[in-house]
Amino acid sequence: MKRLVWRILLAAWVAALTCLGAAQAPDQPVYAYMRGDLWKFDLDNNSSAQLTHSGFNGGPILAPDGGRIAYLSTAEAYVAQWEAGNISQFDGTAPADIWIMDLATETFTLIADQSGATAAGFLRSLPVWSPDSQRLAWIEIDPQGQDLEAAALRVYDLSAGARRTVPRSLDLGIQGANIRMPSLRWGHGGLARLLYTTAPDSGEPALYVEFIDIDAGALTRYDLGLNASGDNTVRDFVWVNHLGDSLLALQIQDYWEVMNPADGARSRLLDPPRLKNRGISGAIRLIPASVANARGDWDIHWYATSGTNLFSTGYESPRVNRNYLPGLSPDGTRMAWHDGDRISSWRISPDEGVRALVSDASHRRSFPIPEPVSVVWTPTEWITTGAVEGAGPGAHSAGCALPPLLSANQQAIVNTDVALRIRSEASTAGSELGRVEAGAVLTVEAGPICADGYNWYAVYNGALAGWSAEGGVGDYWLLFHVACADSPATRLTSGMTATVIGDRVVNIRSGVGATDTSIVWAVAAGDEFQVTGLPQCGAAGLRWYPMRIDETTGWIAEGQGDDYWIAPVDD
Repeated sequence: MKRLVWRILLAAWVAALTCLGAAQAPDQPVYAYMRGDLWKFDLDNNSSAQLTHSGFNGGPILAPDGGRIAYLSTAEAYVAQWEAGNISQFDGTAPADIWIMDLATETFTLIADQSGATAAGFLRSLPVWSPDSQRLAWIEIDPQGQDLEAAALRVYDLSAGARRTVPRSLDLGIQGANIRMPSLRWGHGGLARLLYTTAPDSGEPALYVEFIDIDAGALTRYDLGLNASGDNTVRDFVWVNHLGDSLLALQIQDYWEVMNPADGARSRLLDPPRLKNRGISGAIRLIPASVANARGDWDIHWYATSGTNLFSTGYESPRVNRNYLPGLSPDGTRMAWHDGDRISSWRISPDEGVRALVSDASHRRSFPIPEPVSVVWTPTEWITTGAVEGAGPGAHSAGCALPPLLSANQQAIVNTDVALRIRSEASTAGSELGRVEAGAVLTVEAGPICADGYNWYAVYNGALAGWSAEGGVGDYWLLFHVACADSPATRLTSGMTATVIGDRVVNIRSGVGATDTSIVWAVAAGDEFQVTGLPQCGAAGLRWYPMRIDETTGWIAEGQGDDYWIAPVDD
């Protein structure tokens, strides 16, 4: 059966978080590509200013500390040849220089030009910032003077004001008539890239992830197991914070996996990763949801979440990566994106998201323009919910019995038949401050912290605040809670086995809700199924869970009013 799209796609719009809607408008400008140059936009005053004037720049790429922007600029000699009609634009990478702009002073520094290149010029990948914002790295090749297996990896050090070559040549893999430079990703787990080439033993196409030691030049390669049809190819990849570890997240069709660079172990995520402001925990998080299109490919529909609230931002992109990545405001209430011939923005308000036109200047894209075509606002980072399929490598922190399913700014409910201990610290050695009875709803402030074999969260309600363990020995004591108007209290969570209660038959649907969805299966008493993710509310106030039975996936409602239709299976 064709895989169902992510559970968030058909979510009903709900009221926004009032405190976010009331936040003050940020004054940080949005930096974006427009008409072949870099611009900055003031969203509050609906004004803009042009920063470069060559007409052949692409970008920008923001440093993690928010202090500088890097971008590619098509080499002047190549532009002159193209404008004279001596060469034609091709579907590949054009020779380009690399610039850095300091945002505080708006001064520009050229860090890589065409000096020493042949007539073909240096082709360069998008530069990537190191996590500490002190270095830039890129792949570089002169196609007239080097073969495709001898591309150089360059690093520019800002403190030294100099660049060097990493002692490792890189293979550019299978290329078409024109060379397309690969993308790099630099995270706390290292420098990574994808390599599409031929397997040395069979000669068949193969896809690898390579992790490169930027100092020593050591390279570790993992085979991604590309199948003959190519339907498991990686469409994109980003570094994510997964339960405190820096892992590589791989987008494969409409789902994601995380890979540990230390051993190549992979785990399938039950939810897409979230894009958030770096260092802000209470702001909105953007969710890229893959949706099949008429071309037989996947589009990315961007949703925003705040706690249990979910919103459609109206932004759609063909990819997740830097080329189409939206920007987030400093206060976490707004996003902005490149919209073809304009820059659009969207804000959380108490009622709904609002799209506002920032610039309606004609796009008039001049070729050749290097990628990305993106916007940046403030530094962002990717995180996961921590929920993975099964209990494979990377499923949870070492030493903790259960994978954590909660995160800060969510609601949680105390499970049935549990009197939950609240302690003074995240440890069994913490003094007991009190107990919370089954069915009580708590707010999660922070966590998880793995200690003494348990995942601990800072929680509070109107009467008590402290630390609580999420669960132990295969049993969750705290469950993710979303209050649905006409549903009984939550009793299920991701990873649980459930069944139908009594002699009823319950339909499995293709999406959340009984309208605009189709019935894909039905389950009756005795039929056991797996809950594969966290719940959400649908129309008519019912709570729906993503589930799987054999090879069938879909959504099932928990019950109505005080009546449960499904229940967890006792171990």
